[in-house]
Amino acid sequence: MKIKIFFTVLILAFQLTAQNRRSNPIVSHMFTADASAHVWQDGRLYVYPSSDPAPSRGYSTMDGYHVFSTDDMITWKDHGEILHSRDVDWGIEKGGFMWAPDCVFKNGTYYFYFPHKNKKGVWEIGVATSKKPASDFKLQGYVKGMNRFCDPGVFLDDDGQVYIYAVVDTKPYAAKLKENMMEIEGEMTEQIGATGHREGPFVIKRKGMYYLIYPDHFPKTNKMGYAMSTNPLGPWEFKGIFLENTDVITMHGSLVEFKDQWYVFYHNGNLSGSIGTNRSICFDPVYFNEDGTIQMVQQSLGVALPTFHQDINFNEMFGTLELGEYTQADLDKNGIQPNAISSIQIPEGYVVTCFEKDDYKGKSWVFEEDRIDLNAIEANNKISSIKISKSNVANLVKNPSFELTTQGLVKHWFNKNPKPYVSVRDETAKGYYSLQYNGKGKPKPLIQKIEITPNTNYELCVQLKIQSGTKGKVIFDTNGSFDETCKFELDAKNKSDEWITYKGVFNSGKTTKLQLRCITSDDFNGVGNWDYVSLIKIQK
Repeated sequence: MKIKIFFTVLILAFQLTAQNRRSNPIVSHMFTADASAHVWQDGRLYVYPSSDPAPSRGYSTMDGYHVFSTDDMITWKDHGEILHSRDVDWGIEKGGFMWAPDCVFKNGTYYFYFPHKNKKGVWEIGVATSKKPASDFKLQGYVKGMNRFCDPGVFLDDDGQVYIYAVVDTKPYAAKLKENMMEIEGEMTEQIGATGHREGPFVIKRKGMYYLIYPDHFPKTNKMGYAMSTNPLGPWEFKGIFLENTDVITMHGSLVEFKDQWYVFYHNGNLSGSIGTNRSICFDPVYFNEDGTIQMVQQSLGVALPTFHQDINFNEMFGTLELGEYTQADLDKNGIQPNAISSIQIPEGYVVTCFEKDDYKGKSWVFEEDRIDLNAIEANNKISSIKISKSNVANLVKNPSFELTTQGLVKHWFNKNPKPYVSVRDETAKGYYSLQYNGKGKPKPLIQKIEITPNTNYELCVQLKIQSGTKGKVIFDTNGSFDETCKFELDAKNKSDEWITYKGVFNSGKTTKLQLRCITSDDFNGVGNWDYVSLIKIQK
């Protein structure tokens, strides 16, 4: 009984915490990774991440750096791009290769350090400076003595000395920076004791001890480990892992203290459906033991209750609502301003019905998934009353309505690059968006992989639509597993310009992994749409 009470209190504490901080991921309108967080003299917390392009084209195409900041851990401001490969005159001609950066403030100047390949394809550590923390950075060149190094981390010690850390062949190296911040003293020396180090070294100082945090490479997916020392140049004593892996292979981040609380910043693949090169930065609180060691971090994701925001991209949080019905007066009482909601977060299992007028009248919108920008469906600043209920459908398919997500990706349905499929606005679709293929011939299939239980009955459902005049068929199937009952095809000769619902039932038998597939016939020429795929376990 005591254990049960403890976990109940823990869950309630998490829900309370989630209402007073931005949910993870913290940037929703673009893909960001390798977060380097710092608190500067203005009291704000700034994050300097790298950027992942979408659709994914690999790590070599990472290009351009944005800066994000907050003063309350709820609302984050995108200050825009501060540097791009086109600004680097000594950089590789094709651009890209702008990986994990870092920043340090000294003597009234912000020094931004970033890795980039030179015209010979060799890594250098570039330097840009500004009198402001998030704008007006000007390229100064690159650090002398750091040819071939990558993933810079910079640390300002209490005595004013700045140290720079970087990587070659997965090993961490470090040196003092000279007063001009453009040269190292002596040579880069390997940091001994950083067991399992892979990349991204980041150093902090706490209570007289230095902490070197870094991603390891055990096993396939990286975790965040750390080592401690009484000297910023080591030797280091490995202390273990404090952050488990996420849903992507890489792990890269930083530690920062903000308003008397320590946080770890890192990235995951939540907004892209775990595409390894489309990552999103996150943060969670960090706690230390009495001996200075770091407790295991509890990763958080999303929200516990439907959460409403005044700004797009889940910024300017109003608050949360539990199950129930809320008139305009009720929303006011809960701190949610009517006719001012611009984005909504919805945890799995909830249905949020929003009404344009008070007392549940006028035009309505039904949401079962997060809505980053209500402008896209003309619901921005128009919601006056709300009903919140629980969903009765335990759908195993993720993102069934093909909602338009970050940078136009179709979350969870991918082969790595979703093109030529696109998510299109469609008022008649279940979630206001549908998946569409507009072209000639048979495109590469768009697939979602799902784990299912052996010897279990399932019902598979999909909605298909085909434009009149289209030749060929729009197809949805199980890629050969249960196509005898669950291969659905629609031809314009039969029905066109309207959604047709298909259902099929199968028993999984020995099958544990299923592929749901969107495809067309070989002779296809025209426009086809897919919407609201559901896979439901049939209860006996």
